[in-house]
Amino acid sequence: MSFSNDLLTWYDRCARVLPWRGERDPYRIWLSEIMLQQTQAETVKGYYAHFLVTFPDVMALARADEQDVLKLWEGLGYYSRARNLHAAARIVAFELGGAFPPNAEGLLRLPGIGPYAANAIASIAYGEPVPALDGNQARVLSRLLAWEPVIKTPFDLLSPALALMSLDRPGDYNQALMDLGAGICTPKGPRCEACPVSSHCSAHAEDAVLEYPHKPAPATKKEQGLTILLMAMNDKLLVRQRPKGQLGGLYEFVAVEGHFDDEAALSAALSARGFRGVRLIRPLPDAKHVFTHLVWRMWGWLAECDGAPEGFIAVNSAQLNALPFPSALRVYREIAEGLKKGGKF
Repeated sequence: MSFSNDLLTWYDRCARVLPWRGERDPYRIWLSEIMLQQTQAETVKGYYAHFLVTFPDVMALARADEQDVLKLWEGLGYYSRARNLHAAARIVAFELGGAFPPNAEGLLRLPGIGPYAANAIASIAYGEPVPALDGNQARVLSRLLAWEPVIKTPFDLLSPALALMSLDRPGDYNQALMDLGAGICTPKGPRCEACPVSSHCSAHAEDAVLEYPHKPAPATKKEQGLTILLMAMNDKLLVRQRPKGQLGGLYEFVAVEGHFDDEAALSAALSARGFRGVRLIRPLPDAKHVFTHLVWRMWGWLAECDGAPEGFIAVNSAQLNALPFPSALRVYREIAEGLKKGGKF
């Protein structure tokens, strides 16, 4: 039997049970694929179900306020996905008559849909025979073929991927490769003894599975130091909305770039930024957050002030809970919520 036949026979028996499996509604397939980018399926399950309760169709999402979308997305990270999701919903609802483009080429024109997502949605929703090439598929195929070239992007494997895929069941084929990569052909501990296509695998035949894929040397992540302040003013907490760019549209606490060895230097830096009557109360725990190409190293302070620069707003506990914050600030968000509950502000 062929590789695709063996893979699909296994998939028919062992496919993961996931809330979006079996769907043919392009809205739900699109939503799941965007959520699954950079996020594990187990994490996505709850968000996916909750999102559909609030926004059951593309029109409901298109009519929503972006802040409500970001709030519902809170904790999933990579928030540009949520902003693009909302923008794409508005295009589909108000410019395309509520219908998603019926092929990968058309889907690529929507915000936030790249080649992988376009091919995944088109193959599952419309049966278009296009490979959904992501890191999982690239890893499986590179081992299957003992692919020697360095893989800079999964679409370096487009030609062999097209040759291997099932033309009759392209959506199931792509999902089968996803399951194989997620549960058997894993990066560090592949379970070759349980693999349904090991007889087709060149790397397995060479006893060299862990040597593939060949990747470029990882880029060094830039580090940025930030001092995060839970700053109270008039018994409320100061926050501001981040401008466009990284984490744009989300909210943040008072932050000053750098680490300060003494309180006087930090107070002076805050005064220079327009905060008046600053009183530092006590340090808060350090934190770290790793983005794709950046690391935030954070040092925290609890503080009070008499005045704040333009752009900051003072919020009470209920308002704080309603605002979308990035996962990077989760430690300080949780401390802030605890302080509010304890009547410290």
